[in-house]
Amino acid sequence: MFVARAAIAVGVALAGVVSCGAGVALGRIPTSPIASTSSPSTEAVAGSDNASPAVSAPPRKKPKPSSEQIDKNADPDTVISRIENGVTVESRLSTNNPVFFITIDDGWEQQESAADYVTETELPVTVFLTDAAVSENWAFFKKMGAFDAVQNHSMTHKAMSKSSTNLDYEICTTQKRYEDRYGVRPWILRPPYGAGFMPENDSAPLIEKTAAACGIKHIALWNVTVSKDGVIQFASEPYQAGDIVLLHFEGDLKANLQKVVKQYAAKGLTPASLSEYLPEGGVAPVPGLPR
Repeated sequence: MFVARAAIAVGVALAGVVSCGAGVALGRIPTSPIASTSSPSTEAVAGSDNASPAVSAPPRKKPKPSSEQIDKNADPDTVISRIENGVTVESRLSTNNPVFFITIDDGWEQQESAADYVTETELPVTVFLTDAAVSENWAFFKKMGAFDAVQNHSMTHKAMSKSSTNLDYEICTTQKRYEDRYGVRPWILRPPYGAGFMPENDSAPLIEKTAAACGIKHIALWNVTVSKDGVIQFASEPYQAGDIVLLHFEGDLKANLQKVVKQYAAKGLTPASLSEYLPEGGVAPVPGLPR
């Protein structure tokens, strides 16, 4: 079974981040090189609906937890994060355990063979689900997230950085809808496109506060992307413990999952549950429990 115990994470160690391959890439892309299993991605321009996966400016670094937030006698298998505006914001986790995290966004294509693979291998996958993509196939996504969780990726996939976006509807309505369908209220949010955080702008605090008011404890971004064709791209050094890998429900998802697992295994890294490393309890220390 792939699930590992939750590990030590003091503060939020943010790697450079990769813009979302399924839609708008926010902001201009720095000229720093990107590691990739294929050719480097091209620069993406704000507002482009067909932007390629690319590196964008990293979110702000969070300060280390204050002494009041750290339990000196805590079990070493804990997650310790500092909350800002009621949530933590993470694009890669700081951990001493040889683990990484698989996340899949949206839900527009629903490949049963991928769900079967998750079931057969007990693969911990965090599903960041957009309500508009469900097509009433709730059982499929429950199966995909059976060894981790279904979390919040908004109602309609609008960029949360735009002033015209109704944050309460996109975040809070999704919370209630998924709680009604799955019996668990999501506690992790992934803003579509990473909007507001990649790169960070003035909309971030409002997104954070709205999310926290609706029960969100963590905002999970990413530092590795996998294209629909299986191309893996990294924002910094490849294959690091704590990587958050972003895929989408598109292409040959089963093959892409198999490739990611195999490539990370070759580096001695095992998939683990992001929802256990970013616990529902929010601010830590919170012991991670094995599944």
